[in-house]
Amino acid sequence: MILRMLSLLLITLVLGGCGMSDSGSSDGNTFDQSDNALSDEQARAQVVDPAVQVVRAVTLDDVTGGFSFGSCNDQGEPPFQGRVEVAFKLPADPGSVYTRIRDALVAQGWTSGMPDGQVVHGDSLNRDGVTATVGPRAADPGYGTLQLYGECRNTGEHGSEGAVDITDQLR
Repeated sequence: MILRMLSLLLITLVLGGCGMSDSGSSDGNTFDQSDNALSDEQARAQVVDPAVQVVRAVTLDDVTGGFSFGSCNDQGEPPFQGRVEVAFKLPADPGSVYTRIRDALVAQGWTSGMPDGQVVHGDSLNRDGVTATVGPRAADPGYGTLQLYGECRNTGEHGSEGAVDITDQLR
């Protein structure tokens, strides 16, 4: 369990810069709204709250989770976005759990696709500028992952911060 948790936190940090990419310049791009900054608490709530809602709506086994701030550029500088990764044990039919998670997100007002100005690899949903993806966890066979990416509107200095365990909030 501890090894899985450390793995989850490490993956969240390592893949932090790989989850989403800006599809253009910041001029007129809603992906970079640093002039309308989010506080650390707002950026965290943007992704942690929906993760908690999904986990409460869908029965998932062996749930763990981590929150981190990820830079929205390759320099590790502001703006930052809140990011959550929720890992869970997959049942014999993984497709069914992915469908239940997607259905729970849709019931909570999420829609298929990306917000304007964003690109993500894989199937995604969005709501209020936040993006969610769900699928297998490549680093941990037998586990799936729900990942949430907030808006790039936090201007704090988070480059050296690590991931924070949010498993207790998810159970």
